[in-house]
Amino acid sequence: MQTTPPSATAAGKRYNKLERAKEMDTAKFKKMLLDERDRLELEHRIQTENLAEPEAELANYDSHPADTASNTYERTKEYAIDGNIEELIQRIDDALRKIEDGSYGICDRCKTKIKLDRLRAIPYATLCIDCQESLERY
Repeated sequence: MQTTPPSATAAGKRYNKLERAKEMDTAKFKKMLLDERDRLELEHRIQTENLAEPEAELANYDSHPADTASNTYERTKEYAIDGNIEELIQRIDDALRKIEDGSYGICDRCKTKIKLDRLRAIPYATLCIDCQESLERY
């Protein structure tokens, strides 16, 4: 099978895995992803420790319903933040697997290359900007 070199391929055309890996510095993106994963792992450990702490200090006092509601709100917010952290870690792991198998930087939906500026901003992006916008509209 004959493929068109990346320099001759117009934006928006499909890329094969080998062409994409040659075009981009995947080692740089891998380091970015691993650094972000380390940061998120630390944040996740801190969140987990915070969530494991009992709310004992307020249990010894008669608390006003508004205080109880505020504490419940904060606890719910902490669980949501922790869930978001876990999701980002999973997305980073998926991106690292894509680097290993050579499919990193290729849109999951339309199979075109994801622009490098987008990957620099969101290194775990799996969709090109057009497909992401299309998905968000619906």
